[in-house]
Amino acid sequence: MSDAQPTPPAPVLVVDGLHVRIGEAAVLRGVSFEVHAGEAVGLVGETGSGKTMTVRAVTGLLSPIGGRVTGGTITIAGEDATDLSAKAWRRWQGRTLALVPQSSMSSLSPLRRVRGQLAETVRRVDRASDLDAEVAALLEAVRLPATKDLLESYPHELSGGMRQRVMIALALAVKPRLLIADEPTTAVDVAIRSSILGLFDELRKERDLALVMVSHDIGAIASVTDKTVVMYAGRSVESGPTEAVLGDPRHPYSEALLAAMPQRTEPGEPLPVVPGQAPRPEDVAIGCAFADRCPVVVDACRAETPASVAVRGARRVACLLARQRDLEAHDEIEVNA
Repeated sequence: MSDAQPTPPAPVLVVDGLHVRIGEAAVLRGVSFEVHAGEAVGLVGETGSGKTMTVRAVTGLLSPIGGRVTGGTITIAGEDATDLSAKAWRRWQGRTLALVPQSSMSSLSPLRRVRGQLAETVRRVDRASDLDAEVAALLEAVRLPATKDLLESYPHELSGGMRQRVMIALALAVKPRLLIADEPTTAVDVAIRSSILGLFDELRKERDLALVMVSHDIGAIASVTDKTVVMYAGRSVESGPTEAVLGDPRHPYSEALLAAMPQRTEPGEPLPVVPGQAPRPEDVAIGCAFADRCPVVVDACRAETPASVAVRGARRVACLLARQRDLEAHDEIEVNA
């Protein structure tokens, strides 16, 4: 009897050392992560960190803004998608991957009713399907009733949470293997935020979807994802299991983001902030892009761009002091044990 272990399934999405430029500005400078079926990966960081630009690269939406991949690779469902033509990207966008964009109000057509928008997408994917049954099933999947009132409504007649669920239904209509949600809880209240996040978590498990969730909201990332990628100035500076990255960060930027969470500050105390501002893409030079804001910066940080290195907890960290800080944290754990 053979003792050979079964080969694990390949990731649905692999982003490896991705570099992107818009004009002469390097907007992504080394982004790497992968997502398997049924797995959720979160991209987190401040505005301008490169999260949405990564989404554009992975969904073939760079060319409309003059962007181009200048290094690294994007692999989707085992196929190289790094340099696809616009026509080839439309094939991926209509079948294998789907995007839930930031604003449901601007993404849905204001002139078409809910049924018409859903039916159009269903028809494009499967002309032989029973449109009414498919539309009802999609609404049921996102926990909305397929009532006549809802089907005949225009987007402006729906609440923010309902519009967001219709957007998710539209994404599911193409039967994707990879679902990308770009700031899916922007401009919704706390109760709707919780229900939308719960829906994403249920859907990726029920449908074995590979899910990429982009957010500046660390709480949202913590509640849904299995792995987290912390981004800064166009790079993935720390990545690994969400519980490890958010529970015991190794990069100074990850630490600063977590310290600034309102939930971690006592009532009446001033809210910590990350000092300074992230550099503009054209201002990033040799050295660590976080150096001017980093509380543990040393001279070498300004002279050498840090490589991404492996540390404990199945993580990678792009910091010259990563291994030293990892050893110090490990020693502290042993002393307190």
